Amino acid sequence: MEMGEGNISFSVQVPEVGVYEMKIGFSQTSGATKTQNVEVNGKTVGSVTFPRSNLFTSVTTVVSLKAGANAIAITKSWGYVNIDYIELAKHQPVPFTIVPYPVIPEPDESALKLYSFLRNNFQEKTISGVMTGTLLGTNNTPLSLFNQAEVAYIYSASGKRPALVGFDFMHSTGRRSGETWFKAYSNATLSMATTLWEEGGIPAFCWHWKDPLQNQEAFYTDQTTFNLVSAFTNSNCTAWDTNSAEYKAIIKDIDIVSGLLKQLQDRGIAILWRPLHEASGGWFWWGAKGATPCKALYLLMFDRMVNHHGLYNLIWVWTTDGNDKSWYPGNDYVDIIGRDFYYEPRQANHASLIGEFEMLKNVYGTDKIITLSENGSVPYPDEMQTDNSNWSYFMPWYGGYVTGNDNTVAAWNLIMNDDYIITLEDMPGWENYTKVKDNKVVPVLVYPTMVKDAVYVVCPDFPYSVLVADAGGRLVYFAPAVNETTTISCRGWESGVYYISVINGAGKRTVRVIR
Repeated sequence: MEMGEGNISFSVQVPEVGVYEMKIGFSQTSGATKTQNVEVNGKTVGSVTFPRSNLFTSVTTVVSLKAGANAIAITKSWGYVNIDYIELAKHQPVPFTIVPYPVIPEPDESALKLYSFLRNNFQEKTISGVMTGTLLGTNNTPLSLFNQAEVAYIYSASGKRPALVGFDFMHSTGRRSGETWFKAYSNATLSMATTLWEEGGIPAFCWHWKDPLQNQEAFYTDQTTFNLVSAFTNSNCTAWDTNSAEYKAIIKDIDIVSGLLKQLQDRGIAILWRPLHEASGGWFWWGAKGATPCKALYLLMFDRMVNHHGLYNLIWVWTTDGNDKSWYPGNDYVDIIGRDFYYEPRQANHASLIGEFEMLKNVYGTDKIITLSENGSVPYPDEMQTDNSNWSYFMPWYGGYVTGNDNTVAAWNLIMNDDYIITLEDMPGWENYTKVKDNKVVPVLVYPTMVKDAVYVVCPDFPYSVLVADAGGRLVYFAPAVNETTTISCRGWESGVYYISVINGAGKRTVRVIR
């Protein structure tokens, strides 16, 4: 069925309330990626991203359904998709096994504390956040953190302040960055970030990176002529042309921002660092030329900041736009997988976004923290807990996304006063914070010899979970909350290498077996 400008709707009967996988067979020949919305019982609950495919293939999302009849619809959002079939099956969640340390090789004390706090609270609670907009008052005077518009609005609505606040190095580089107002803006971000950390909060920085050659004061693809490919020696983007004007301009800008980040490190402040966000959408110059040059730019920035400038206070956040794993820099360079999600068309909707949450797990695995790095409406706490879509934090964009209909006064009061949400008032204070969960070796014994087509797993620390993946990373077995020796039937397994992972409160241990 060609969706075109139309929608697809159907009704299903399910035996019990719960989360269900929805597998969609499709082809998509209209662009790199296209997105459609998913509705359940008249309410938009997320979206599905369809990568380009000339042949029919499939993509899977998940939906939360009630027992009995449910009305499901795939509605047009962005682009044409050809739908072949739709299948539903009960979803079997896979547990997270978050890595114990950040990816930077020698994290400083502040980074260790921040990452530990994020890891320890992930899947337990969600951290409240907000993006800043106006940082300066009259005569370029910096506002105080608590007088900043979005922070003050949330406090007036709920009596609570967000634990996380987002800032932008947008005006720190570019052709006008040396002007008084632009310099004052950049200094205000550092001042507010410092206050926030001293109050026990979490500063988060992105960078709307303006044309490094300064031909235009812009970062959008359709507003700048900057060509990232020109910074390489060839069109395949396999090696940097270190003599090119583009490469030198990139390095200059990275060095400027590194100097600002170094000021925060010198003050003992760790930050969430989210560079090159929303790349696969193509609307920013760093993503306009495709995945290969963009990934190379991310790795160049990581190397320059960490190994050249010695920035050890950064927790690295990478942003996905959906099904775009070919853009992923790799597990060695990313601490947190972020999803920027806005309803299109725009609407007030506090659904859990379980489909987006499980999509990130399916595409990027379960050893990274998952978060809503940008959003419009904030998922309600009870929705997240019911669907088990426990985002690490949320951060609605500034302006009307905070003060308008996306999140009303009543919504903010409900969200910020729920025990599931961590506000600034709940933070322990960084001077008092120490790790509360150490990564220990999981004591486990696996009998790798196939005895009558079976593998035996013995773990003395109950309960534990067991999952088995083949050499290609495909899940072939999963058992949650086991309280005894596990017997795994291997009948039907093809010959080859398999990996048995045992997970409990102490951590994860993986054993390799051969069939």
